[in-house]
Amino acid sequence: MKKIVYIVLAVLTLGNAVAQQDIQSSNWYQSNTLLNPAAVATEDPDFGFYTNCRFQYFTIGGQPMRTNTFAGEVKIPDQQGKNNHFGVGLNAYNHQTGDGRLMTTNISIPVNYTMQIDKYNKFSVGLSPGFFMQGFSTADQTWESQWSGLGFNTDPATSGENLNNSYSALDIAAGLYYQLEVDGSYFTGGFSAKHVTRPKIDFSFGGDRLYPLYTLHFGGDIETIRDNLRVSPNVIYYQSGPNKSLVFGASVDNLLDEGARYTNLRKSKSLSYGVYYRWNDAIIATFGMNIAGYRFGLSFDATVSDLSDANNSIGALEVYFKSQFYSKTKKRSKIKNLK
Repeated sequence: MKKIVYIVLAVLTLGNAVAQQDIQSSNWYQSNTLLNPAAVATEDPDFGFYTNCRFQYFTIGGQPMRTNTFAGEVKIPDQQGKNNHFGVGLNAYNHQTGDGRLMTTNISIPVNYTMQIDKYNKFSVGLSPGFFMQGFSTADQTWESQWSGLGFNTDPATSGENLNNSYSALDIAAGLYYQLEVDGSYFTGGFSAKHVTRPKIDFSFGGDRLYPLYTLHFGGDIETIRDNLRVSPNVIYYQSGPNKSLVFGASVDNLLDEGARYTNLRKSKSLSYGVYYRWNDAIIATFGMNIAGYRFGLSFDATVSDLSDANNSIGALEVYFKSQFYSKTKKRSKIKNLK
């Protein structure tokens, strides 16, 4: 009974946020493209991709929340503007939760333009058109109107509920992104607005519209007195209607082997580990590895709110994989310069 009470509390406090089905990730800083269309293809490599899988509340009972995400990006030089470039990407996520298998799918194409202001500063603007789709299964659902006095009549025709079990809508996002280099350290910051068109939750005639999702995010990659250690602080804040979330913390990147400078005989290797705090919700531990440009890792959310009595502090588990590459032309030019 106590566990049921906490589940109800979680639904009441998180209901609006979950209803919108916006993705939540403890490794958000690994791919700013998913947060902000202005951040697509703003890192040094010319193209790359990122994928993530998150399971949440899988100890409470029933079907856990499961979220799969993918982001791909490519950089396109602007021949007219020195060091300026376009970025084009493909973002997709699929979220499923509950015994009713409420599923949300979002597919978008972020496009941005990055301007090199000077040697140390870059500024980007971006726009992301896409589609937002939701649906649920009626197979295991029953309604008050189906109660016969002895049991439920599971024939869907007897439900009396005038509901659509799926719908789709146009979705638009926009954003700004800034990059700064200071004495070998790098800092980024951005603002984005999603659901600009406020898609309607069209399961019924009187369905509400999605709240716009506003996101502020900041990150860093800071040199230390040790050549093999760098510190990466990260902060994200978002607001969607009455729902707010703040996450902050830092990761440490430990270089184990810088690899061979002129050949591929020895690959670079590094470890990353960090701790983050989601305000009034969870402590997050992260661990990752980077081997020759292939980055992979995991994170664990330990619930510290009242919900911990229901889920035994096991909030969420995430795994991710990220890979980035330089174009062949750029690789050849670098080898030529080294010679």
